Amino acid sequence: MPGAKSVYFEDCIKGEFIGVDFGINEDISAYLSDNPAPFKEKYRPVFLKNRPDKSLVAAGLACGAIWTVCHSLKKGDIVLCPDGSGDYYIGEIDSNYYYVAGEILPHRRKVKWKKRPIRRSDMSES
Repeated sequence: MPGAKSVYFEDCIKGEFIGVDFGINEDISAYLSDNPAPFKEKYRPVFLKNRPDKSLVAAGLACGAIWTVCHSLKKGDIVLCPDGSGDYYIGEIDSNYYYVAGEILPHRRKVKWKKRPIRRSDMSES
């Protein structure tokens, strides 16, 4: 999801990336490994400090989402991105993780987006 209600959809398409934020404003490269536990241990408290209204469960889910986008997805993996109006764009992950300080969704992966969207109504339930 490119931001709440796909607010950053156009930025992701034009900039050819997907990304996440969750208020972690530093390069997380050193904590991305095949084991997500050290990442979560390091960044759950950071998330909770920035979002004291959120629960420990929410912090774990946010950290899991960050780790998945930044590490678990591999080059060549396919992603679906909703545009906020019922269409989905298909993209192929085309880079490793990189950090862009001061930008929207600063924890990023490059994506090759397909030109045509797919309507949600044209997709099967599965």
